[in-house]
Amino acid sequence: MTSPPPLVLPKVERSGNVTIITFIPNAIRDVDNVIARELLGLTDDTGERHVLLDFSNVDYLNSIELGTLIALHKQVKGAGGRLTLFNLSDQVFELFTITRLDTLLGICREGAVRRSEPLPNGTPGAPASTAK
Repeated sequence: MTSPPPLVLPKVERSGNVTIITFIPNAIRDVDNVIARELLGLTDDTGERHVLLDFSNVDYLNSIELGTLIALHKQVKGAGGRLTLFNLSDQVFELFTITRLDTLLGICREGAVRRSEPLPNGTPGAPASTAK
């Protein structure tokens, strides 16, 4: 019997009232709610924060994960914050469009979102424009 693979946590960057969470690469997203597992404990304190979810490592989402994103949107909005998804692949963006979740969730297609403060340590890829 083999042991389960070690838990890999998503990359988290915080600067001022902005939190950027980059999902892990190569996660197997079938019937498991990988997004909920990756976000566990990272989005508990979202009051008046701008939470950005970087989907550059996500090629597929299942319906359970879509429900998790809707619940997170409600949680962040209810606390006075904002949720933005960015760096979506064409396939993932199409899923949001087909389900019309692009009308509920803030999605930035250019992979860039304006912020009031720079990323820590001058990290490249700093978001620069807003979409919703």
